[in-house]
Amino acid sequence: MLHISFSDASLFKRAVTAGCFVVLSSVASFAHGDKVHLKKGLLALESGKYEEAAGEFSDAYDEGDVDAAFYLGRMLELGMGAPSDPDAAIALYAAGSAKGSAMAKNRLGVLYIQGQGVLQDYEQGAKLVCEAADQGDMNGAYNCASLYLEGKGVEKDEAEAIKWFRIASDLGHLGAKNQLANALVEGKYVEKDLERAVELFQQTAAKGNPVGLFSLGQAFAAGIGVDQDLVKAHAYFNLAAALKHPQGAQARDALQAEMTPEQIKAAQQWARAWRPEADATAPQDTQAEQSN
Repeated sequence: MLHISFSDASLFKRAVTAGCFVVLSSVASFAHGDKVHLKKGLLALESGKYEEAAGEFSDAYDEGDVDAAFYLGRMLELGMGAPSDPDAAIALYAAGSAKGSAMAKNRLGVLYIQGQGVLQDYEQGAKLVCEAADQGDMNGAYNCASLYLEGKGVEKDEAEAIKWFRIASDLGHLGAKNQLANALVEGKYVEKDLERAVELFQQTAAKGNPVGLFSLGQAFAAGIGVDQDLVKAHAYFNLAAALKHPQGAQARDALQAEMTPEQIKAAQQWARAWRPEADATAPQDTQAEQSN
């Protein structure tokens, strides 16, 4: 693996000057306390000023903010506007991980699990991901839960998986909320609680998550955990379909056979007026698709 020394700040600048970063969520979600350079770097990213962002992240790292290695790594890994450099990105994740960055640990762990740019190693990947979870990283908690559920890199343990899904859910991870809600609907690994499940789906749906929207459609269509309401069911299926849920359109169209023209019109008006809540959560870097 490529080794990079971080004793010279200019090394960071040279490494990522041509790199770019996809802003995955609002700047406010990343900047904590008085992390001035990190905040400036994220503002620069949001404005498309990638060279300026790289310089700010480099300065942040020099001041002891080890998460800056994660952001610099993502700039290189994604390669927006310039060829990506996965080897340099992995070196940055490794450096950040070694210095205690939970974000870098999670990303490096995911790469080990996927076998991208490094040897596939479930045990090493699980070690890094679950260490990130222990440090309070939302994405690490979700990924650690997934590994315990699958028995990948760790011994399969459904109770431990649910524990980490709960933690990730409480931290705001949409996929974790959906996973926990599904478990509550099925009574799988946890006691069945339909009302709580609907609450979780409402939280993810409010963010525009297609799985949450589709699941709410199912709940209102069948009266599961809520009073049956075909208008809301149709509207949620319609929204899920618009956001490319694979079963959304089929469910919406099947429901129409049970509805009057007036109900369909009302449902379409409701869907047309719907808007997602502003998202102020951190980016969700998981093994699975974000529609989970």
